[in-house]
Amino acid sequence: MLCEKSYLDLMVPFYDFVKRETRETPDGLAYYGTGEAGHWAVQSNFNVAGALAVLGTAEGTGLDREEVMDRALRFFRYNLRAHVTGTGRCSCGCQWGREWISILGLERMAEGQLAMEPFFTDEDRESFRKLRLDEADWMLDNVETVAGMEAESRRNKPESHFWNGSFLYRAALDYPDAPNREAYLDKSCSLLLNAISHPLDAASMEQFRGKPLKDWNVGFNFTPNYSLDHHGYMNVGYSMVTLSHAAYLHFYCKARKSEMPDFAMHHVFDLWDVVRNFIFPDGRLLRIGGDTRARYCYCQMYLLPVLLMMEDLRHEKESAALEQGLLGLLAKEQSGNPDGSFFGTRLEDMRYDSRYYYTRLESDPFAVLGTGAWVRRSMALEQPPEPAPAPRPCEWHDDFHCADMVRTETTVRSAVRTRGPLVLAQPLASSDLAEWFENGFTRIGGHRIGSESIRAFHKAFPGGFLNSGLSQRIESGPYGEGELYYPVASSASACAALPDGKTLLVLEYVKCLKEHNLLSLHTICWQIPNDVHNDGRRDFTWPGGGCVLRRLEGEKVIDTGSKHVNVDGELAFVLGYGAKAWKICAPRESWGEIKVNRLMHTLYVDVLCGEVKLDRSCRCMPGEVLADTGYAVVAGVGASEGERYALEQLALPGMLRGVEFTAPGGEKWRFAANFGETPAEWEGKTLQPFACDLERI
Repeated sequence: MLCEKSYLDLMVPFYDFVKRETRETPDGLAYYGTGEAGHWAVQSNFNVAGALAVLGTAEGTGLDREEVMDRALRFFRYNLRAHVTGTGRCSCGCQWGREWISILGLERMAEGQLAMEPFFTDEDRESFRKLRLDEADWMLDNVETVAGMEAESRRNKPESHFWNGSFLYRAALDYPDAPNREAYLDKSCSLLLNAISHPLDAASMEQFRGKPLKDWNVGFNFTPNYSLDHHGYMNVGYSMVTLSHAAYLHFYCKARKSEMPDFAMHHVFDLWDVVRNFIFPDGRLLRIGGDTRARYCYCQMYLLPVLLMMEDLRHEKESAALEQGLLGLLAKEQSGNPDGSFFGTRLEDMRYDSRYYYTRLESDPFAVLGTGAWVRRSMALEQPPEPAPAPRPCEWHDDFHCADMVRTETTVRSAVRTRGPLVLAQPLASSDLAEWFENGFTRIGGHRIGSESIRAFHKAFPGGFLNSGLSQRIESGPYGEGELYYPVASSASACAALPDGKTLLVLEYVKCLKEHNLLSLHTICWQIPNDVHNDGRRDFTWPGGGCVLRRLEGEKVIDTGSKHVNVDGELAFVLGYGAKAWKICAPRESWGEIKVNRLMHTLYVDVLCGEVKLDRSCRCMPGEVLADTGYAVVAGVGASEGERYALEQLALPGMLRGVEFTAPGGEKWRFAANFGETPAEWEGKTLQPFACDLERI
């Protein structure tokens, strides 16, 4: 049964970690992490202060409640005093505040604030009021309401609009005598209506604070079907972050016995009804568009408040099941760390490379657990159904990101072009098999190599999809001063999700565009996470052989000698052409870039490849073909069945590429793509450049 204790059981062990990461100040205060004025350090200090306040007001934890609350208050007062309205300084000698992101930590400790308020002194209340009104006044003149669907417009700000709009509303709610209260409400309405903003808002006559939505609207942040291009890719995580701030405000208003403003709920349910399809049944985010953050951290955590809100407002038992699953994922992470931390083993290197960022990532789960404990303590919410609900089938497609996803009750397959391409195909019950970064396509190891989509095509049909296009691999940080970014290679690729609920066919043709020295090359490059979530063990089998690979056991390349490989009895891979046999590569270190152009690795993966080159002296010349491959992956299939699938290359002229796929029951499919610059004929049809087609035979 889900209850406050479900959260406290994870929070109590983390308290030892908090004590270890506490630094005392000469004036009797303290801070968590590094205590500097940068926004991540300020946020993490607020995150932990709020969660400690919830922990310090909980019964039956076995902790000294006075000690826990004292630490919470000292963290909180440290930030109060170091704000630009205070008399102190952060550990770096600077003050913090008056930025677009300044108050994010305060929003994420909203429910922690409620737990802390009974312990405030008069001085705390006055300092807190001064801080909040100062930040609110600053926002009136310095936070512009903008919107833009494309990230490169630099106007795509759904999440910051929501947290700043929420902050303004809470200030107006808590300080009815504030001189600028009405201005706070107007600005809050403007920001929140343009947070989860949709193209149809521009013509809407729905009324908010005395005028129609079309008069509030300055643009739209989400595509017509609610995908988000934040940070330049289809960003499921930031959709959740945006929704999480609706949840914080909802529970705060409810605690204050005040109605949630209608403008704060604008499109909240519409967005949720889309992004709920991008969650595995165990609560892990299904990030079909990729990720530029530490794997299974940050955005993943902020799903939890959203689930609680949907349980409260919509009585969703399915959300309660996801809540239970997400707590299980956190428990799994924490169980491998003797110090009570959540990521200490998996992100050990980061602890030394960037302590402020590492301690920040550790603060996120503690913060949402504090919110969850407070909500479960204060309110009667749904319980997970017994038995657990079957995953909901879904077929979803998006033109802007050239994105496709088909979910059945047991599998998921997807393809996304923006900042890719990348594909996924796997059982829904095995979320730990998913890794996003350019998955399923050639990986070129070089100096800051990124990907840019040039041409894109997709087509949906019942139970499946076609997805193809052309992308370029870009060196984004040349050594030469003033040198522009330039393309290193082109990648023409295509995939087809068959209407059988489990098969994905993938073709790719990669050509060198500029003389380049590769650090490594992995063709196909299907990534198999092998980390704490699966106990650091993966079983690979193939006809007549197999191997067990463990996390970080050393670099090796295994030639299977086979065109059939199965992983953990869950994924069957069939090689069509482009290599003689599958190779399995165990890297020396973790992969999973935390951010573009910044190699901070956060997840260990093994890699299934066609060809592998690890020689740094591999010099490629313009026009050289780096990969020409075709393969199939079948989700939810064991080794013996997987060996019965066949994939043969079609003999096609010019730049046409294709395969014939045969299933064990005799069903046959032909799949072809035109990787040339001019139209080509196939099976009596005209294939446009970089388009593809599928037919059953």
